[in-house]
Amino acid sequence: MSAAHVMLILMLLSDGQLSAAFVSTESKSNCEQRAKAVDAILSSGNADIKLLRCLPSEHKFARFAHRTSSSAPRYAYLLSVGENSLGVKPVSDLRHCASLRSDMSENSRVTQYCVTSTQALEDE
Repeated sequence: MSAAHVMLILMLLSDGQLSAAFVSTESKSNCEQRAKAVDAILSSGNADIKLLRCLPSEHKFARFAHRTSSSAPRYAYLLSVGENSLGVKPVSDLRHCASLRSDMSENSRVTQYCVTSTQALEDE
């Protein structure tokens, strides 16, 4: 059986903040197929996509739901994205995330992002 993969979608919101969406898939090939479809939909809507990748991960997130209210709860995360890895660390807020990010910036093979998401991390 193939390892589970997460489709990571980072988009720039109108307020300049990075927003993350996570889609769990059962395999790399399934993730890549779905990513093509998602990319086409988001691109046709002129979404500002900063990153769309499929990465091996056992993290579980609440299902993505299109929120109509700007008051929907948002969760803050420090993401560590490598060539074949996704690290997710819940943080209290984006300021705290920024301080952690600067402390961990030694590894050039990993790019870190401070993001918010409407999806809760379920495997913590």
